[in-house]
Amino acid sequence: MYRLIINFSLLAFVSTGWTYTADENKKVSRFLNQTYNQQPPKPSRLWVNDEMKKNISTLLNRPVKRLSYRYWQAQGKTVWILDEIGKERNITTAVVIKNQQVSEVKVLVYRESRGGEVQVPWFTEQFKSARANQNWQSQIDSISGATLSVNALKKQVQLALFLEQQLP
Repeated sequence: MYRLIINFSLLAFVSTGWTYTADENKKVSRFLNQTYNQQPPKPSRLWVNDEMKKNISTLLNRPVKRLSYRYWQAQGKTVWILDEIGKERNITTAVVIKNQQVSEVKVLVYRESRGGEVQVPWFTEQFKSARANQNWQSQIDSISGATLSVNALKKQVQLALFLEQQLP
């Protein structure tokens, strides 16, 4: 019985990618409620085709197995909740896009032991007004000792901007 439970748990993790704890789900819900004035829309899915998968793999510099990305869209803005590995663990970040540019970046769950400075508003505010066809990455200040976390956030913002362009 124990082996069956372990196998089922692994299957659930592999098939969904990353699962959130109850506390992490509350953080996501709280952010969506704040962003949409306590009336968040229902989530939608952007399905990934082969061409998109190639572009995403190039952007993230790793293979991508995801079939879709979940997003929320209302009130003229889109929220993408994305996970990216920092050094060893996923960083869950919300990227809000309005008028094809970043209006907000917020780290919702930081799981790494180092580099937590990427959560601070002075850092995340650097991403405001970033657009897909700009060279905004060079404008982002690095943080000593948090290079991998900084790179993870850059990738999440790039991904959100790319995904936004794919919406119908």
